[in-house]
Amino acid sequence: MPEVRKKLSRYIIAAFFLNIFAIMSVGAVCISLVGNLVNNIKEIKVESEDVFTANDVNIKVSQIIYAIDKAIIKADRQHLNYASDIIHDLIGEVNAFLADRAELGHDRDEQEKLGNILPILQQISEKVTILLENPANIMFDPELVKDLGKLGSRVQAKTVELKDYHAPIITTLVDDSYHKMRSILALYLLSSLIGILASIVGYIILTRNTITPIMNLARATQDVASGDLSVRVDSRSQTEIGALYQSFNLMTSQLENHEQKRVEFANELERQVEARTAELREANENLKRTQSDLVRMEKIATLGQIASSVNHEIKTPLNSLYLNQQLLARKIRKYDWHDDKTRDSLLSVTDIIDNEIKRISEILDEFVQYARFAPPNLMECNVNDLVVELLRMVGESAREAKVEIVSELVDGPLNAMIDRKKITQALLNLSVNAIHAMPDGGHLKLITQRTKNGEIVIRVADDGIGIKEQDLKKIFEPFFTTKEKGTGFGLAIVRRIIEDHRGKITCRSKVGEGTEFEIVLPEPGAARRIFAKT
Repeated sequence: MPEVRKKLSRYIIAAFFLNIFAIMSVGAVCISLVGNLVNNIKEIKVESEDVFTANDVNIKVSQIIYAIDKAIIKADRQHLNYASDIIHDLIGEVNAFLADRAELGHDRDEQEKLGNILPILQQISEKVTILLENPANIMFDPELVKDLGKLGSRVQAKTVELKDYHAPIITTLVDDSYHKMRSILALYLLSSLIGILASIVGYIILTRNTITPIMNLARATQDVASGDLSVRVDSRSQTEIGALYQSFNLMTSQLENHEQKRVEFANELERQVEARTAELREANENLKRTQSDLVRMEKIATLGQIASSVNHEIKTPLNSLYLNQQLLARKIRKYDWHDDKTRDSLLSVTDIIDNEIKRISEILDEFVQYARFAPPNLMECNVNDLVVELLRMVGESAREAKVEIVSELVDGPLNAMIDRKKITQALLNLSVNAIHAMPDGGHLKLITQRTKNGEIVIRVADDGIGIKEQDLKKIFEPFFTTKEKGTGFGLAIVRRIIEDHRGKITCRSKVGEGTEFEIVLPEPGAARRIFAKT
């Protein structure tokens, strides 16, 4: 498994510290702006107090000038006292204000402007004091009145200047405060937008690199749990997820290899079991066949001994009986009978005896032939040529019985290791039986085939009367026949011939529909090997 180059934990830690740094940076800027804004508010508050003070100074200066004007116009001492009181109060307030602002280290320009007002107020106070001390001269001292007017204009100009001095400062502070508030709002909106975008990007990255891979891995594990070991997950990630994917793929690959080896082992075991079972089955069949052959050979040997005894014990008296029957028939014919009916009656009896003697002799001959059956003289022959020759042999009998012969021969030579005479005898017997099974005519089919294994197949079929189901198991047994004059050895000899060739013969039949005999002979190479062993 390749080395993990990157780690999700590093990404998470980096994102965490980046987020903290961004929050602290934005917070620091916002705190700084808020601090500046608070300072602006404080300065605005101080400036507002200064404005109130300037307005108060301006109002009181206006009141002083107004009272002096009234006193001069009306020569009223009370107005001068009022003006003198306001002047003293104003001077006290200005001095207290200047002392307070000096301690705070406030605006020097403002203090200077207020300081410029005090001398003028002092001069006005001095002039008013002179007028109060000499009231009779109020109306008669034009110079004094003129000086008061100039001083009043100067102090009023200074107070207006002081009043106008704070307006731009407050405006600047207010604009700066608005600017900082907008900056804070902009930072809030920007940080919110960046936070939203970062959340979206983080979600996408987290989904792509963590959630989706985990979901894919979960689906893959479900597929593996359901038995699909070929599933693989693809990831080029160099993170822990990629390492997990590669571990999963390695695990499923190993599981698949183990499963494949297990299946191959199971298949091989099954194949070997089937092979051994087939060998055992074949050995069992060979054993059964050998036992059957031994039993059959023992029976045949017994039958051979019996046949020799029977043939000797029966043939000799049977021949004597036949000779005596012939002599008796000649004497009956030579005797001068007065009644021909009597002679004919006796001759019919001798004919019956003659026929039965011949029948017994034929049975004995077939019995001896079956019991003393010689082994086949094998040679490689073309089965198709043998069938064609057979067709010529039964052709005349088939025409007389109104039976049409149909042959279906495989293309090309169909060679087999056979005893030509005995296979011809077997096929001739089956063909004659088929013709006899169609008393009203029909079709006799002779078919040759070659199986995939190279075995030779010969079929003899008819559409005659058929064989009863209960008789099908007995037709190949000696002495079993359904014919009135049959000996019961025909099909037994056919079976003996085919089995001596290491072949098989089977019969399928249905009453009213016909019968088919199928002969299967081993292919030449197999036949050579079989007979070489025996």
